[in-house]
Amino acid sequence: MDFVFLILSFIAALISLVMFIKGVSLYISGKGYKKSWQTALMLITVAGVLAILTALMDSSSTLGTGLLITALYAVSTAIAFGVVYAVKKARGESSKGYLRYAAIALFCAIAMLAVSIFVVDDTESPAREAPGASGSDGERTVVTVASFIDGDTTRFNFEGNDVSFRYLLIDTPETNHPRIGEQPYGKEASARTKEILSGADTIEVEFDVGPKQDHYERYLAYIYADGKMVNETLVREGLAQVRYINPPNTTHLDRLEEAQEKAKEESLGIWSLDQPFDSEAHQKDENRGNGDTGTKNQFRNCTELRQVHPDGVKEGHPAYSLKMDGDRDGYACD
Repeated sequence: MDFVFLILSFIAALISLVMFIKGVSLYISGKGYKKSWQTALMLITVAGVLAILTALMDSSSTLGTGLLITALYAVSTAIAFGVVYAVKKARGESSKGYLRYAAIALFCAIAMLAVSIFVVDDTESPAREAPGASGSDGERTVVTVASFIDGDTTRFNFEGNDVSFRYLLIDTPETNHPRIGEQPYGKEASARTKEILSGADTIEVEFDVGPKQDHYERYLAYIYADGKMVNETLVREGLAQVRYINPPNTTHLDRLEEAQEKAKEESLGIWSLDQPFDSEAHQKDENRGNGDTGTKNQFRNCTELRQVHPDGVKEGHPAYSLKMDGDRDGYACD
């Protein structure tokens, strides 16, 4: 998205230039020109805002970069006002105010250039210093287990609170997903995580340089048991795959990808399957074994549901749907 904003910024600046030139042409020919100049001024302002947004959203950039680009736009605006002043002066018409506008634009450009000098070489992006971002890359905090959820999610006692942690850069098969049910090696991954953490004397969490939490308000971290990264262990044993790569939280990505390649070469865990563990094919194969997809949307109507469950199903059953419980007695298709 940051790259798109930068492109849009340049496009807006280019169109602004075209509209300004068009306005000058219309002015010289004696036709309506004000609308073209107003549009040009509006577009150059939009271009500046987009340039700053680009810097704020791009983890590899800084606010100084955005201010530098915007300063160049301001200089262009000052030059444009100067050109208008010169043209009006040459034609003997009133040029009142244009020099003042040019001076204001030039002053803004100098101010932004001055500010950019202080921040353009800053190694920390403003996006990384926003609330929810970690300023302690590489530091670890000791925690204790509050409860186990599944292979890649555990609740820890952290800073006096019982909170959920999602293991960074990995994804383990589901054990009891409300929509897709249980996936191959889901129970094994969950059991392995519990085994590792239960047997550890010291458990630590390490945040990356980006956001500390996801949109579910789960903390994102690398988990260590007696100094060994659990994320890596699960990947190396074929109980997790490298996934959900969201820069700048990628400090240990190469390490995890290397562990994944070794697991693939040895056909461990999920890599021993004919199809990916989260594929639709595997869900269907498992469903044939127990006669239930584990999803609430398995059956479109009671006719389909009764072919598998002749007596209907009770509320709470994966196949239960309120739309098939016409009398609202807690039983669907009874």
